Amino acid sequence: MTFFIGQVLPYVTVVIFTLGILYRLWRWAMARIVHNITLSPFPQSNAQVAGIYAGEIVLFRNVFLFDKGLWIGAWPMHVALGSVIGGHVVGIYFLGKQFTYIGLSEHLSEQMSALLGTVFGLIMFAGLLYLLYRRLAIDSVRKISVPGDYLHLLLLLGIVSVGNFMRLFPAYGLEYGPAREYITGLVTLHPVPIPDNPLFIIHFLLVQVLLIVFPFSKLMHLFGMFANRWIMNRVYLDPAPGLPGVDLSKGVPVVRAVSEGGVTSAGV
Repeated sequence: MTFFIGQVLPYVTVVIFTLGILYRLWRWAMARIVHNITLSPFPQSNAQVAGIYAGEIVLFRNVFLFDKGLWIGAWPMHVALGSVIGGHVVGIYFLGKQFTYIGLSEHLSEQMSALLGTVFGLIMFAGLLYLLYRRLAIDSVRKISVPGDYLHLLLLLGIVSVGNFMRLFPAYGLEYGPAREYITGLVTLHPVPIPDNPLFIIHFLLVQVLLIVFPFSKLMHLFGMFANRWIMNRVYLDPAPGLPGVDLSKGVPVVRAVSEGGVTSAGV
């Protein structure tokens, strides 16, 4: 079983995750926007569009304006999530010694890496618990929740709980060295046996399950947000490029004109 979890399933996961996301993005790209739905504030340039994107990505501006109760839990949780993912990549690659580049000793760097991982892990855990509480306790949220919403939160809570336990109780954790050796083997297509640590195996398995279901779930809002913002906050075009009878290459309407030789198309 550990052979399958550690040396086979990771490649299956990457294939499903990648192809699933590409398929969803292709479906979105093929959909025509048949009318203008640019919303206020109406950007006049791509620079203003980029500013709106930045506000949404960094601060969750729209969520803050319309549902501060959701923002209180969602924004810190997503900040912690990004920090945890980045910390995993940087920490494993540099073996926890990344802070030596700003003048800290190796020992202090390792302590700082462990401390930040623990803090952001606990913030993420608290944020997920709060979001689960909202779905259970707030009637308006519970009415629009489906079983998948609860399962995704429970899966994330399981991943974070195991990771936090390994951080808080180092005796049950895994050192950076074996983790890097294992991940390097996967990336270079020379897989080595997964480290013999039950909690790490459970943690890694749950992450793979999450990545497999990711493209087929609401978790795709990570990418959907960009598509949604592009539709609602792009520079206003009149007529909309997706309207029937519009030349997509020129952004102008196409009319049919009857000539002596038959029917021709002309842009106006």
